[in-house]
Amino acid sequence: MRWSSSEQSKGSTLERQRADCWSHAAEQGWRVLEELVDDGISAFKGEHAATGQLSGFVRDVEAGRYPEGVILLCEKLDRLSRQEPSRVFLWMMNLTEAGVTVATVDGARRYSKGNLDMAAIIEVIVKAQLSHEESEKKSQRLGAAWAAKRRRLSAGEKFVMTRRAPGWLEVVGIPPRFVPIPERVDVVRRIFEETVAGFGKQHIARNLNCDGVPTFGRASGWHASAVQKILRNPAVVGELHPATKPRGSRREATGEVVQDYYPVVVDADLHRRAAAAMAERSRRFTGRGRRLVNLFSGLARCEACGAKMTFRGKGRKQRADGSWVNEDYLVCDGYQRGRGCDNHLHYNYAVWEDGILSPIIYEALREESFAPQAEIQELEIEVARLERANELASVRTRTALDLAIETGRHEARSAWTDLTAKSDEAEAALDAARERLIRIRGSLSVEEQQERVRTLRASLDHPDEDVRFEARSKIKSAVHALVTDLTFSGPEQVGVTMTVGGDRRVSIDHDEIKGGTEWIMGRLDGRPLA
Repeated sequence: MRWSSSEQSKGSTLERQRADCWSHAAEQGWRVLEELVDDGISAFKGEHAATGQLSGFVRDVEAGRYPEGVILLCEKLDRLSRQEPSRVFLWMMNLTEAGVTVATVDGARRYSKGNLDMAAIIEVIVKAQLSHEESEKKSQRLGAAWAAKRRRLSAGEKFVMTRRAPGWLEVVGIPPRFVPIPERVDVVRRIFEETVAGFGKQHIARNLNCDGVPTFGRASGWHASAVQKILRNPAVVGELHPATKPRGSRREATGEVVQDYYPVVVDADLHRRAAAAMAERSRRFTGRGRRLVNLFSGLARCEACGAKMTFRGKGRKQRADGSWVNEDYLVCDGYQRGRGCDNHLHYNYAVWEDGILSPIIYEALREESFAPQAEIQELEIEVARLERANELASVRTRTALDLAIETGRHEARSAWTDLTAKSDEAEAALDAARERLIRIRGSLSVEEQQERVRTLRASLDHPDEDVRFEARSKIKSAVHALVTDLTFSGPEQVGVTMTVGGDRRVSIDHDEIKGGTEWIMGRLDGRPLA
């Protein structure tokens, strides 16, 4: 039993085929050994014969599972294949030669090694030809219909292209329209906000499950893959990315983008910051578990051998006199693994974390690292929206230029000229919005900015795990974005050197008397700091 689309599975296709096949088998006195059901798999390209249950049956036959023969019963011959007649005939020949009798409810026909005479061969070929032509015509009609819909959307017409919608939307009314589902929209926004806060998809899924948040489908709980699909779905910012899917083939994007197709549920600024957070997480590991102890993992190196500095964590321990000591250290991986490095020093992590952050934390944590005030937030959203619009306008302009060069047609050149003007307008609007944002950000007082940094820095060792994790994630991301080189020197001269912003160098030394660190900053080119 087979059908080629998920929509068909919602109807009576399975029930009808099952009833017909079981009734026919009973009339013939056959004992049913197994049901083969290929749900939503196309026979037009032979996909079911390669990946479905039918392919498993063929492998069992070839492996000798049915030494006394077996009957393969289906509703019609086209349930087995809708490929070209020659392919169908060869497939049938191989199957019957292996001892399989192919039977159909339609016409009560049987095809086996002993009765594939000329009439049977012609019948198989004719039926295969008719099925293949029907599928070919259906594929062409569907393709043309979808292409027409995409052209209407690209021309600016507003309508619901298909009733299939993202999990946080539903289609209602006549004519149909998309309507957000409030409680699910809240979940989508929460996923993006937690991503910006530094949580990975595994942690977000765990948090949703711990809070008892229902999934959008039939799954019993949230999985990291579901979280990632939501984060990667352009529908959250209202975009439709049309794709084509020829029967039996994989879905392929057309490269077009339709803006404002879906209701926007995540503002452009939040979407941009989440994308940046995901990119940062993929570039730098955030440490094991929710502790996120080492802010410098993937960045810190040994000056002597160039190996990474690894974290050795033993936590805080209480001495016999009642005092507490931190026994977390950074150690050269080259020395630790016996790779010839003589830098045997164990750098006390708490001391050096504080020393490294002190000269750079106010620069690393600029205004955009915090939840901005209402006016700033509104303009940041506008800037992010214009950035995306400008990016899409540039893509369309490049595509039109390629087409104009390739075809040389006047229409293509005219379209490129129009799109170039729109791209210039989008870029000018973006530049103006960015200037306004810079001016507004400058209105924040120094005291307000310093207080925000102090509050966040104090949360690095907060007793609440969630508060601590969010603070360490935010600061780590900011440090990795600002610092391009961080080296630990030793054992003769103990210190840390880092390159900041690509143009300055900070040298940090350990003060034996104070038990802490002190630093000095200078420009890489030797010029004095402004």
